[in-house]
Amino acid sequence: MKHFIVGSGWKMVKTYQDSIETARDLEKKLAGFHDFPVVIFPSFPAIPEICRHLSADSALKIGGQDMFWEEEGAYTGEVSGKMLLEIGCKYVEINHQERRKYLHEDNKMSNKKLKLALRLGLIPFLCMGEEERGTEEDVQNFIRHQLDELLEGVDAEEASGIIFAYEPRWGIGKKNAVPLDHIQTVHRGIRNILKERYGDKTADHAYIVYGGGITMERSLDIAALPDVNGLFTTGCGIYADLYSRLVWDTAEMLRQQGGNK
Repeated sequence: MKHFIVGSGWKMVKTYQDSIETARDLEKKLAGFHDFPVVIFPSFPAIPEICRHLSADSALKIGGQDMFWEEEGAYTGEVSGKMLLEIGCKYVEINHQERRKYLHEDNKMSNKKLKLALRLGLIPFLCMGEEERGTEEDVQNFIRHQLDELLEGVDAEEASGIIFAYEPRWGIGKKNAVPLDHIQTVHRGIRNILKERYGDKTADHAYIVYGGGITMERSLDIAALPDVNGLFTTGCGIYADLYSRLVWDTAEMLRQQGGNK
């Protein structure tokens, strides 16, 4: 079975209590699951309580939706990577399209966050992707430029610890808007860029996951694409029933796919 990971960013959707109850329900529905990591990214206030009640053998892993690029200091309203580690996070989202759109974050800010996350031992879900729909050449040029800036100063060993999350802004929240062949082409392009930058080993073992308009009806088709190593969803991930079904169904499909090789 190919290496795989599934993540769900809960954005600012659930309340504190809803987040805790959903996480508890999700943990029960995923009891005994160990095929690949299953990550949730709740809002910051709910994370400590969720982590406090996770069992030692839980399939669930927890991540923060963002972090600041300094370890500490007079940065009102920000959350540091050290804080995330202290409350039980293993993962962190960086460079999400909505933070770029609404808070005007850019590649240079995200590069600083990325390097600090890696230094602290957090596993980054590094989001990337074009903002407008364009030609294949336009998309590849955009992502190459974006990765050049996001990965500045990051070596091959560090890059091997990054989850690369492709999420075109024009596909977020829009069901089935992004064609399957586009997803595969871009994922293959990202892997080729990593190969040029870091060599075959890093590129071949890289987690390149897809996020943006994932539906239950098409999740398995996306997961089956050769260069897709994971799914990153909100709509299918904020409900315990849907998210657990997505996880179990994906694992079964990947087992069958692996057995047919």
